[in-house]
Amino acid sequence: MSRNTSIGKRMLPLSRTFFSKGSTERCSAKPMRILYCNKYNFPFSGTEIHLFELMDLMRARGHEVALFSMADRPGRATPYDQHFVPHVNFKQRKQGLLSQAKLAGHAIYSREARRRLRGMISEFRPDVAHIRNIYHHLSPSILWELKRQDVPVIYHLNDFKLLCPSYNMVAHGRACEKCQGGKFWHVSAEGCYAGGRSSALVLAAEAYIHKWFRTYESCVTRFLAPSRFVKDKLVANGWDAKKIDVLPHFQRLPEKTLPPKADAAILYFGRLSAEKGVADLLWAMEDTRDVNLIVAGDGPERSALQALAQELKLTNVRFVGHQNGSDLDDLISASRFTVLPSRAYETLGKSILESYAWERGVIATDLGSRRELVHEGETGILFQPGDIQQLASAIRFLADRPDLAGAMGIKGRTLVQEKHSPESYCLALDGIYETVAARAGKPVHPAVSVAAHPPFSVAFIGGRGVISKYSGIETYYEEVGRRLGASGGDVTVYCRNYFTPDIAGHTGMRLVRLPTIRSKHLETLIHTFLSTLHVCFSRRCDIVHYHCLGPALFSFLPRIFGKKTVVTVQGLDWKRKKWGRIASAALRCGEKASARFPDATVVVSRELQQHYQLTQGVETAYIPNGAIPRTRTAGTQLQKWCLEPGKYILFLGRFSPEKNCHLLIEAFKKIETDVKLVLAGGPSYSNDYITALHRHESDKIRLLDWVAGDALDDLLTNTMLFVLPSDLEGLSLALLDAMGAGVCTLASDIPENREVIGDAGFTFRAGNVHDLKRMLQLLIASPQMREITGLRARERVRELYRWDKVAGEVLEIYLELMCASPGTAKASSQRYLVAPRSDTDVAA
Repeated sequence: MSRNTSIGKRMLPLSRTFFSKGSTERCSAKPMRILYCNKYNFPFSGTEIHLFELMDLMRARGHEVALFSMADRPGRATPYDQHFVPHVNFKQRKQGLLSQAKLAGHAIYSREARRRLRGMISEFRPDVAHIRNIYHHLSPSILWELKRQDVPVIYHLNDFKLLCPSYNMVAHGRACEKCQGGKFWHVSAEGCYAGGRSSALVLAAEAYIHKWFRTYESCVTRFLAPSRFVKDKLVANGWDAKKIDVLPHFQRLPEKTLPPKADAAILYFGRLSAEKGVADLLWAMEDTRDVNLIVAGDGPERSALQALAQELKLTNVRFVGHQNGSDLDDLISASRFTVLPSRAYETLGKSILESYAWERGVIATDLGSRRELVHEGETGILFQPGDIQQLASAIRFLADRPDLAGAMGIKGRTLVQEKHSPESYCLALDGIYETVAARAGKPVHPAVSVAAHPPFSVAFIGGRGVISKYSGIETYYEEVGRRLGASGGDVTVYCRNYFTPDIAGHTGMRLVRLPTIRSKHLETLIHTFLSTLHVCFSRRCDIVHYHCLGPALFSFLPRIFGKKTVVTVQGLDWKRKKWGRIASAALRCGEKASARFPDATVVVSRELQQHYQLTQGVETAYIPNGAIPRTRTAGTQLQKWCLEPGKYILFLGRFSPEKNCHLLIEAFKKIETDVKLVLAGGPSYSNDYITALHRHESDKIRLLDWVAGDALDDLLTNTMLFVLPSDLEGLSLALLDAMGAGVCTLASDIPENREVIGDAGFTFRAGNVHDLKRMLQLLIASPQMREITGLRARERVRELYRWDKVAGEVLEIYLELMCASPGTAKASSQRYLVAPRSDTDVAA
């Protein structure tokens, strides 16, 4: 197959969307209508630049977007300009008391803005509203209109306005938290607002009024924080953590970067105000006069800073004024590294991301969200705010080590590429939009009608089989297969003859048992090959559904015989510690095959979806695994294991190195407690590892074989805490099962686990035995917290991870593929749209 041959369009189910491979253009069966609300309709600041870029990205993804704003001459025309709020100038001087009172009232609650938004909603009919900067020109009054019209609201936390009336939690040039806990009167007492005390009183009044009316709690569906720091600050001030999502900004990457010249200057770019710490930087430059500094920016402190530079006789410092666009890009790309000495908190250091984009390392204060972006010693250096000597030492250290500075820049760019790409940002935001719309009872896409779909037949290949359960794939077979069969489908499951009993069928599925060699490296390979040969000549199969990366290597063969193929990726198997170099390389090839060979690729987590987009350049369908909510049983079978309900900690899963069972045992042994630790599972061709685990068995540490049926229900529903310490997952079915059972869960903080748990469980730092010990001690001692968290976990599973929903979305994929085939009846073609890959794409 030619690597340059087009494989056609990558399909996603109707409840998602699909892309043309290699294209940023997205088409959708029914795109969402997204209403953005922002007071400026032109690039007034970085907030607006980011907003307009986001709107363009969402249009390219097939969504219909509109802006509700204030009418400004510099703004670009839109079809909805007639609904814009008339221009309001809060900075106009010499206004009478009546005019000032009207402006104050408008800032606190604008009836006009609410009325105009009502007309906008009536015409545009949004599925969701995304709030950016609405103060004071639009006012929080518009939130009440969105609530009245049943429009779910995502509120973007661009600043600290909910905690500090003056936005930035700054007073007298440094971070300030005096308004913490709703003590908003400090904004007037401290004199920290540049607009004067009378304006500060209006800001305080606005904050108090909307706090008393609970405007944000009542009207906002989800808050969107650009950093964990912002979320943590809100939670510390009493805001509901369950309603706050963390989504860092995206950053575009230039196509080419150049290494800095040996004599290049270092760079500060940003606002010139007291809290930005530029004065500290100038004092530090007194000790590094052989290093040149360019200061790019403007603001109220510019004259004072230039005077300070003259006073210190800093001939190595040059002020170039405000820069933006290509001019700023040129400055960053020509710098040696950048220095950001701010004494204030930042919601997210966008300047840091811009520096990384041009492969420039960063020196920044260790304050606020910066530690989330600056990895000490890898992408930059952190110093304590206000510590001029430490700042000077950091500049000298990095200036004397150009190779290190260059390496930091390269790692910074990699960080942006992996964690802050526009594509991954939009994928995550799409998921949030769909979630809030669904929870608000505003379905964006039509559901599949089982009665309306044409007949279909599908074969499952890749797992061990049914009845017994070894991994998540077998559970998937059981739950999805029987539901597809119940919907009228003809489902065939290819089973390994040693694993599945010799029966013809099971819960509506036809079973085909084939032999294989019981070997760590050959078992799956041989069985998948034999199953593929069998299915290629089977007339009763339209679609072949492969599972996991190894089996994906064969997914091109059935297409040659006119069948459609789907691959579901449950995880990046090549990362598992049990595989050697050759097996790992083969599984990496399987990953590439899963992206290129089948008609559709499905992933079970958003993290995997982003990985495939970034590394393979393809869009995949996101369909997570499911779980069945369980209620607590009487625990009658616990006695045979010498266990008491609520007096043991549980791990369920394979005993393989990446599951880190040894880490859990080590942490548990460090704790003085009367509870027991139970590990229930089975081998994964890692006999030495299992032998090592068994050495730790005692009265308090029990290792059990696989459990299923009533025994599993008893064991799972009666545990006090479920722990998943793994360092590699796709989307853990064991974790979902525990959450569905209403059990408090503790998992390693790898992205896949955080995605599942959300705000309904706890995490510890992956691989850190001390943090795991700390969390175990905390949760063992907190029964009420465990109970509340368990109830929340069960509710999260009911909302997001139902097997019925999973089977329905899988069915959508099958039907889209079938309706795209030549000769298929056109009855459903308008509902299931997909562009087929041509046969020559596979046969080439």
